[in-house]
Amino acid sequence: DMPTPLPPNPFPPSAFHAAYQRCLALEAEAPDLEALQTCPAPIVCARLLGHLLRLAPAGNGQSQVQREIALAADNTELMKLAGNYLNHFIHACASQPRSSGPTPQPSEHPSRPSFEDARQYSPALMNESTLDHRTARAAEKRRDNNCCMVSGERDYRDGGIGFVETAHIIPEAINRNIGEEGKKQSHSASVWTILSMFTDINILADLAGNRIHRLENIMSMDQPCHRAFDELILWLKPVEGMQDTYRTYEARQGLKEKLRVPDIVTFSTTTDFRLPNPTYLVLHALCCEVAWMSGAAEYIMDIERRMDQTRVLAKDGSTADILLRALALVPTC
Repeated sequence: DMPTPLPPNPFPPSAFHAAYQRCLALEAEAPDLEALQTCPAPIVCARLLGHLLRLAPAGNGQSQVQREIALAADNTELMKLAGNYLNHFIHACASQPRSSGPTPQPSEHPSRPSFEDARQYSPALMNESTLDHRTARAAEKRRDNNCCMVSGERDYRDGGIGFVETAHIIPEAINRNIGEEGKKQSHSASVWTILSMFTDINILADLAGNRIHRLENIMSMDQPCHRAFDELILWLKPVEGMQDTYRTYEARQGLKEKLRVPDIVTFSTTTDFRLPNPTYLVLHALCCEVAWMSGAAEYIMDIERRMDQTRVLAKDGSTADILLRALALVPTC
């Protein structure tokens, strides 16, 4: 759960090997380098790029990271590149505002047969371009039996003791500004470009607009698990060869025990509704691992904590650096 130094170069002689060497060199030189005003410390930048390069799925995403590292003229450009991934990948997937969509009341018959589920919800679910939070949540509750998919906790409105909510794997806030003018639109487009790099599917077509609410992108989670998932301190990775089965990971030792999260979870449903897409969970996991191994997660939390403590900017300008770093993380109009 602490920042992890880059391991020795894992790549055989190749363009990937050369790119990773640049990350190792930046890490070695980091103590003597000055941080850029809107980027994390040089050592965080070095580890962010290095861990991202070695952990990214083989293929287009990993190749793109390698090319961008190779094209960076110097250490300053490398740090700017790391800042771009921090702002448009890691921070974009973390701490997003919760959906404010209304939550429908649970059915008094949580085990209603799947043909009734399909009859009730299929028309709206099939037309995903007009899908809303309420319709998706109603179907999701049916699919997941109103239980947390990670801890198994049942919602208190269905006889349990949990507060079960809708968690988006790819955050709902990412595409709110698609189609708008200005920096917000540019930020959203940059986020989708990076997400698309790391998948073999057309994720923008999958999740643009109201499709962000499609069942493959939402999970029932109780409040503590939902918060941990959103804050990138809890993630899931597919178990190879086992369909809809995932190993759970924590950024803080003891978190899973406290939240009653098992090491292995298997998703299942008695309905015909689709289960979460493993591709989206792999993206979320990549973001979490790079964030914590690099120190980027602590950098973001430190800015947010200092901004909370700094209600009024000091007149002598001593808090200006906090403001600049915070503004780099937030898309502005």
